[in-house]
Amino acid sequence: MPMPVLAILVFTCVVASCLLVLRPVFGMQVDNYGVRIRPRKQQEDTSAEKPKDSVILKLAEFVGQFALSLMPALADKRTVVLLNMANYRTPQHMAIFIGIKVLLTGSVLVMTFFSAITNPIMLLGGLIGAIPTWIMPNFFLGSRVKKRQDQILKELPVIIDLLIVCAQAGLGMMLAIDKVSKEVVLSCPILSIEMQQLISDVKVFAKSVPYAMREMGERCGVDELINMASALIAAEAKGADMSYPLRQQASALRDRLKRKKEEEAGKVPVKMVPVIMVFVMPLILCPMLGPAVVTILNAIGPIMSGLK
Repeated sequence: MPMPVLAILVFTCVVASCLLVLRPVFGMQVDNYGVRIRPRKQQEDTSAEKPKDSVILKLAEFVGQFALSLMPALADKRTVVLLNMANYRTPQHMAIFIGIKVLLTGSVLVMTFFSAITNPIMLLGGLIGAIPTWIMPNFFLGSRVKKRQDQILKELPVIIDLLIVCAQAGLGMMLAIDKVSKEVVLSCPILSIEMQQLISDVKVFAKSVPYAMREMGERCGVDELINMASALIAAEAKGADMSYPLRQQASALRDRLKRKKEEEAGKVPVKMVPVIMVFVMPLILCPMLGPAVVTILNAIGPIMSGLK
């Protein structure tokens, strides 16, 4: 074999061996260069909150998964709807919620069992007391849903005003929603994440715009948001200007919030009556009636002693 050909083969083998050995280093440099040129897209936020990392929650999740495996009917439709409205939308949240109910009810039943050893009547009382213990977490979940819906109602007028500005600027519906969702991350965090989830449903999961908007309104459980989604869908279908229905929705929403505040203000005097009767009226009546009571007792005292 000629020497030039042998030299070329040896050089090629050496270069190939060096490339194979240094491949991880070159790959790392290429990745770093790509990150500097075009940063990787961060993972998009979803509207569902992640469960906190806690030992108690892990225990509740394990117990809930075991209970759901035995009785899948525990995850009824109403519980699923309430968890979705409260922004607890992952299977872990369902397992944690059922686990908390099982742990609370189980604790009551265990304590009742040990108490019933000496007093059998306690067994019946414990069985009756386990019913409100099972229902109690539903009230906390309902309060969470109510609080989140009130926050959405506070954020919705701002979102509608910004959508009107975008519509008057000539942006389409999806572009306007995308623009507004990025601008109100700090001022309207709940609806910002919900709109980002809407955009993700349309782009990633290939859902139709009307279906995604209707789904956003239903998972929040706010009638005004559902009405806004219906108005946007109708305007988009007819090719009309979005600003007019949005302006009507904003006006109606502000009127409803105003009436709600007026109703709350009207209930304040009624709520103050028990407070006044318990804490204020005794302070007023004692100085006024105290001397009269003392005078009456001094006048009746000799008469009562004479009767004895």
